[in-house]
Order: sequence, then C-alpha cells, then structure tokens
Amino acid sequence: MKMHQFLLPNGVRGVVVPMEGRQSVSVQVFVEIGSKYEERGIWGISHFLEHMAFKGTKKRPSAVEIEKEIDSLGAGRNAGTSHEYTNYWIKVAAEHTSWALEILADMLLNPVFPEGEIEKEKGVVIEEINMYEDNPMMSLPHDFFELMYRDGEVGCWSVIGTKKTVGGISREGLYDYRKRFFGGNKTVVVVAGRVDQVGQVEEWVRQYFEKVPSGKVKLPEVPVILDKKQEDRRDKGLDQAHFALGLPTVSWRDERRWADRLWDVILAGNTSSRLWQKIRQDRGLAYYVFSVSEDLREAGYVAVQAGVKKEKLEEAIKVCKSEILGFAKTVTGEELERAKRYVQGKTKLSMEKSDFWASFVGRKLLLEGELVGVEEELARFEAVTLKELKSLVAEKAKREEFRLAVRQ
Repeated sequence: MKMHQFLLPNGVRGVVVPMEGRQSVSVQVFVEIGSKYEERGIWGISHFLEHMAFKGTKKRPSAVEIEKEIDSLGAGRNAGTSHEYTNYWIKVAAEHTSWALEILADMLLNPVFPEGEIEKEKGVVIEEINMYEDNPMMSLPHDFFELMYRDGEVGCWSVIGTKKTVGGISREGLYDYRKRFFGGNKTVVVVAGRVDQVGQVEEWVRQYFEKVPSGKVKLPEVPVILDKKQEDRRDKGLDQAHFALGLPTVSWRDERRWADRLWDVILAGNTSSRLWQKIRQDRGLAYYVFSVSEDLREAGYVAVQAGVKKEKLEEAIKVCKSEILGFAKTVTGEELERAKRYVQGKTKLSMEKSDFWASFVGRKLLLEGELVGVEEELARFEAVTLKELKSLVAEKAKREEFRLAVRQ
C-alpha cells in the first residue's frame, strides 16, 4: 500500500493512505498529550481535555451543535486518551472528507471550554471513575499500572485521574495545559480510506491545520520508578476475586519488543495461551483470563488478569507464577510459530479497515517518528528466534520482580 507523507511549515505531519474498494474515510488526529506527562496535582487533565473538545468551539458554540452536525452525515466519531497520546477521529462517507478534517481542526484549535460544561463534565468523568471502581474487571489494568510505577512526581498511570484531581480542574488550567503540550511538532493527521485525489486531501490538511501552534513542544522527562510495594490487595466485598500479576519487561524502544509481544501472546494473549488453558480450561477456576500487558517509551511489563473463585485465588496466582518462571525452559518452537501466525493473522484481518491504518500509521509517526509499513512490522515478528525469546524471558522473569494487584 502506497502512503503519501507531507510536512506543514508549522511541523504538523500528514499522511494519506489510499485504499481501493472503500466508500468511507477514517480521519484521525494524534497529539502527544498523554497522562504520563501530568504532574501529581492535575492527574486526569489529558483525558478531561479530550472530553471538552466535543463541548463547543467558536464556530460551533455548543456540544449539541457538534453532535447534530456529525449525526446529520451519519458519521462515527470518538476520541481516546492514553499514557502517551490522545487521538480524535471521525469516520464518514468519502465525499465528506473535507468536512471531517475541518470539524476536527475546529475542535482542536478553537475550543471555548464553557464553565457550565466543565462543571457538568466533571460529574460525567467522576461517574466514569465510579463505573470503573464498581467493576474490577475494567479498573484492575489501571490499578496494576499504578502499582508498578506510581512513585514518581510526574506520570498519571491511571489515565482517568482521581475524583479529587478531576474535581479541581479549572478552565484556566485546561487552557494552560493545552498551551504547554499542543504544538505542530507533536501533531499528526492521517486520512485513510477512499481517496480519489491525494493532492486535494493534502491541501485540505494544510488549509485546516496550518494554524496549529508552530512552537516546538518539549515534553518533560518521565522518570519511571518501580514502586517498592509489590502487592496491592483490597477487600471490596465482591463475590469473586480479580487479580493482575506481572513483572517489568522492555519498552517499545527496545529491539526485543517483538519477542516480548510474542511472549505475551503465548502466555495469556488468546484462548490457546498457556494461562487460559491452565486456569480456565484445565482447572475451571475462572470465566475470563487475558493479557493486560503494556509498553511505553520508557518501560513496559507483561501481565495477566483473571477473575476466580475466592477460595481458589492463591491457587490461580501460584499457577501463573509457575508458568512465568518456568517459561524460558519450557517454551517450544511450535508455540513460537503459532504465536507468530496469530499476530500475522490478526493483523491482516485488521488491515481491511481504514481505522486500523489510520491508527497504526498515526501512532508510529507520532511516537517513533517514522512511517513504517505493516509488512515491515510483521517481518520483525517473523525474525524472532526461539533463542532470543528464551534469553529475554530468562532475564526478565525473576520471582522478586512480581507485582500483584487483587480486588475481592
């Protein structure tokens, strides 16, 4: 697939990904505004900023106007905040590509942050926090991330923040935070799908995003400090025990990250994985077993989450530890090859979707600064040897490195 990349004078990077046989386009804007750059007192502000982008602009003063306009074209829209970036997207019939680019640019460049909407949205986000707290299956991945790295002064590892920090967000604080982190050198615009004239799409991107601030944003250093506390157990009066168990591994900048991902797949990444089989199928201890592994620029970890009978909690944890600690000696070439085929198959199924291409290209270009094709990425997985996988796991799978979060 031939991709067209270009650079605006203000540093904004644009990519057009033409896809034959489509009737729609996925337009996504990536900005390097993420929770890991938040100081302790403003946790959750990146996520809140994402919410407020849909609450009104100078041209479209209210949330209802934005929603009506989007719905009138049958478009899909959403946004998401992670530790390292936020992306905003609209998927729409290809003839409305110009409109999609214009409205996303308007929402990012001209937000008005109405005081009344800020106060209402605080309530919405606090209810979102309550939803997570009431559902350990959803909240445990965030809790586990915090258990690993929460000792630093910079870095909100639970993207949504806390009720206290969200309650303290102000209009002035939103504008100040946005000014610090919103800049051309940290912005990527991707259009993937039916593109009849690549040059025309590039012109629209230039027209609508030329006013993104051109000053170079310098991101703060994020010291990743492993928490000294290795367990976080909380009794919430549940009928079931939910746990997440894992240990630190490598960042996405590490050349071993492809081996790390394959380790994760074999361990808990699908329904033929070791821990799915050992915990659910062989012993009947859990309804769900899945991977909650993560990787960032600075660090990463491999972890598994499951919901089990309370009286079987310690047994399930013991099984997980045993599999992880023994993995380097017991993993087979057949398991490695099956994991490679799994990654390849899942990726190729996703390649049919414009959303996948926009997300894959945007994230790679924003964070890693390069336009990498999917085939090249798959080749890196294919190149992983059994020896390399064993070496990585032997180095990282240490009993003293385990972290455990339990909610029951």
